[in-house]
Amino acid sequence: MAKNYRYKYEIVSADDNLPGKVILFDKPGQECFTNKHWHKNIEIDYVLKGDLWVMANNEESVISGGEYVIVNNDDIHQTCGKDPAENVKYLVVLYSYNFIKAYFDDFESYSFNVERSESAKLEIRKQLDEIVNCIENQGDFTDLKITSAMTQILIQLFTNCIEERAKTHPEMENEDLEYAKKAIDYIKLNFKERITLGEIASHVGLTPTYFSRYFKQNTRKTFKQYLNLIRLEHALRDIQTSGISETRAAVENGFPSVKAFIATFKSVYNCTLSEYVRQYHDIPSISEIRRI
Repeated sequence: MAKNYRYKYEIVSADDNLPGKVILFDKPGQECFTNKHWHKNIEIDYVLKGDLWVMANNEESVISGGEYVIVNNDDIHQTCGKDPAENVKYLVVLYSYNFIKAYFDDFESYSFNVERSESAKLEIRKQLDEIVNCIENQGDFTDLKITSAMTQILIQLFTNCIEERAKTHPEMENEDLEYAKKAIDYIKLNFKERITLGEIASHVGLTPTYFSRYFKQNTRKTFKQYLNLIRLEHALRDIQTSGISETRAAVENGFPSVKAFIATFKSVYNCTLSEYVRQYHDIPSISEIRRI
């Protein structure tokens, strides 16, 4: 039976040297609009100026200067400036799924509610202010300071704000996203291995044909495109941090050959890695990989 896949899944790539991604926006309210989407990352939206409307897991709120919201992993969410003409300055912090998973393997079974602890709520705001200050005043050890602030926020969430997870996506039929979540989890754990369409379809309990159509409608990427984006992210990180060759990075991260790695790189950057380095004299940033 055909389903209505209304919500977009996003891949969020971590910034270099950070346990996630941090973005500081300052733009008119109408430009703050995002379609309903979801991802595996914990997100924090912190407003410094103006009013931002946020919908997370079917609950709406308006946050103003000095206020923030926690968007738990897999929550369908959306944002928009309350006044289309009014500028909204706000920080978005997105935690790397793999970073959190390394410390708290079962975190997807829980959500985080800052209203449980006033001291934690204030400490998190203090650390968010520190991140903003680091972004606006670049200096020595900026990335290290941001990493420290992001880590302190996680410690507060894990120790003082955690509660058992309520049902996710109340407005959707359970299977709409459960299949996608199960497939994505499987890919993240097994991307270094050879994964066939038939294998992953069997893992989630669908026929290959139905799964192929379902996955593309729900993520805006084919299964193969999504798998290769994950492999590319990890391969580039290995090249950046370890200085290994393209061939070794490709093979160790699941690509069947260096040719397949180059083809995927070219589909994202419109050139080969060697051509990119000759032009820009550096390995491309992981954060440049397109989100879906």
